[in-house]
Amino acid sequence: MLSALLATLILAPGPRPTTLPVRAVDGPELKVTVDSARHVVIFVAGPFSIDGMHQPAPGEEVQHHGMHDNTTEYPLMHFKWPVAGWARGFKLNLVDGSGQELDRRLLHHLNVVNFGRRQLFYPVPERMLAIGQETPDISLPKSVGIPVEAGTPMALIMAWHNEKPEPVPAIYVRLEMEYSPTNMNPRPVSVMPVYMDVVDPIGKMVDFDLPAGNSTFTADHPLVTSGRIIGVGGHGHDYLSGLALQEVDGDRVKDVARLRTTRDSAGRLLGIEQKLPGIRGRGIPMRAGKSYRVVGSYENPTGKMLPKGAMIHVILLYAVDDMRTWPAVNTEDPGWQKDMEWMEERGSRREEGGEHQH
Repeated sequence: MLSALLATLILAPGPRPTTLPVRAVDGPELKVTVDSARHVVIFVAGPFSIDGMHQPAPGEEVQHHGMHDNTTEYPLMHFKWPVAGWARGFKLNLVDGSGQELDRRLLHHLNVVNFGRRQLFYPVPERMLAIGQETPDISLPKSVGIPVEAGTPMALIMAWHNEKPEPVPAIYVRLEMEYSPTNMNPRPVSVMPVYMDVVDPIGKMVDFDLPAGNSTFTADHPLVTSGRIIGVGGHGHDYLSGLALQEVDGDRVKDVARLRTTRDSAGRLLGIEQKLPGIRGRGIPMRAGKSYRVVGSYENPTGKMLPKGAMIHVILLYAVDDMRTWPAVNTEDPGWQKDMEWMEERGSRREEGGEHQH
């Protein structure tokens, strides 16, 4: 679930891909295809439709909610992961009904949820992949990957954010996820997607009000499973000025990783630095029994509080020392049940005819 994973390899055409049937939800359809020659799982979803941004009438006060003006989330699109191996990257394209490329900033977020494994810090389903507006396509080496089993139940979550007044009647998503097959020799190092937030994310949205001026937000996460950070990235909203992960041991605090942000002259977030310390080196150790602190800073120049204008995630690719210490799925856990109900409820709001504004 590092916020970026893959660019497509250019390989010779192979056998005809195998198409798997998937349930269509609320109009848009999802088709999952395996290209075994290129070792790529292809998702094609759509069409999605989003309204234009509300334009205030003369004299009407502008209500600016940052990244969440006119954000629409669609219901879960369920599927089963089709092939065993190690997921290690993605390439994402958005096109309209005529095949023309669309602005990537139309996408608020895309998540691939893995119901077959729980998260490290929260008793909820794993978010195997998380893509935001600022997330580029990145290729990881074949030496690492997220382990996946054929038949694992998963779901796609899509949310859209239109900054312009013109509606977009049809958007299609093409997501390619590369995988390494099980006969790889040597076998890749298995890395686990790890998600950390400054807000308790169980069963609720994790955006929060952004004060005017400079502000910093933190949250500590006790660690139960030792391992190494292979990759680290993050996610935030406009005006994010810095992101860090720190180790906390009593009164002693030290930096584990600091990520630079790139913004335009208006403060819009263009990108967050990503690091891969475990590709050419041993990675960054994390030790069970310590706590790890997420730190995010914002510089809001608007002079006013922005409701639901902030979000702060740190996302890791994590090589566990001993997978037997990874927390097991417990579908009876109240946190798991709350998260499942919440994900389904978010989708049902749109099925009932209303858009999900958050």
